[in-house]
Amino acid sequence: MSTALPNTGGGTAEVKKQKACTILVTGFAPFQDKFPTNPSFEIATRLPQVLPATERHTAPVRLIIHPEAIPVRYKDVHDLVPALLSSYAETIDFVLHIGMASGREWYALESQAHRDGYKNPDVDGNRLPAAHGSIEFGDCSEILTTSTAYDQIMAAWRKNVEAQTAFGDLDVRPSDDPGHYLCDYIYFNSLAWFARKGGSSENANGKKRPVLFLHVPADSDDASLKKGVAVTEALLRAIAESLGPVGETDDRTTESGTR
Repeated sequence: MSTALPNTGGGTAEVKKQKACTILVTGFAPFQDKFPTNPSFEIATRLPQVLPATERHTAPVRLIIHPEAIPVRYKDVHDLVPALLSSYAETIDFVLHIGMASGREWYALESQAHRDGYKNPDVDGNRLPAAHGSIEFGDCSEILTTSTAYDQIMAAWRKNVEAQTAFGDLDVRPSDDPGHYLCDYIYFNSLAWFARKGGSSENANGKKRPVLFLHVPADSDDASLKKGVAVTEALLRAIAESLGPVGETDDRTTESGTR
């Protein structure tokens, strides 16, 4: 199904009707003394329940915001992810985790997550054993990537952000290094859950892993949070666009699910 929109050439442009979709969004609790507020959770909780359809975005995007800030603890994340995703498995089409990256002034969309190499302690001072990854995720590759159309989403995100003229220039970038900390860890846990659900986690090619991770700057003043909400909404719409028009098949995987 499609609708006709005017284009700059004087004719009309065909816009395919998008699927309505539901996206689960999470944010983290504070974890550094100098950052008593974690903007990732503040941004998540400021998102609306629904992004309404527009002339360009032809279907609404329903958002489920996890109501609690996720503690920056390895055990909490390890225990929470399977329970959370299982509870929403029949409801959601996509998962977006949001986390803070101190020292960055830009927004980064992470393409992959790591199984091993978590050397830094969590907020309670606990570290993961060196063998944790191979024990808990021995059936998984050392790196799992999102199965989404990452490049397409990145391009659409930039386009959507450019339309946010009220905030001036907003810096959004691709990234393949989520940091070997809790952001990386929750991302890997979610990717692994979907890979296992698909029946093969060691070779995840062709398996749906509809998860992405967004890193946001550490600033948590009101103006920065408004920017963060605008950037996140732009990303959520880009994700919804990537899910395809009505009637299209739901098999949207990258060529290389593992690297």
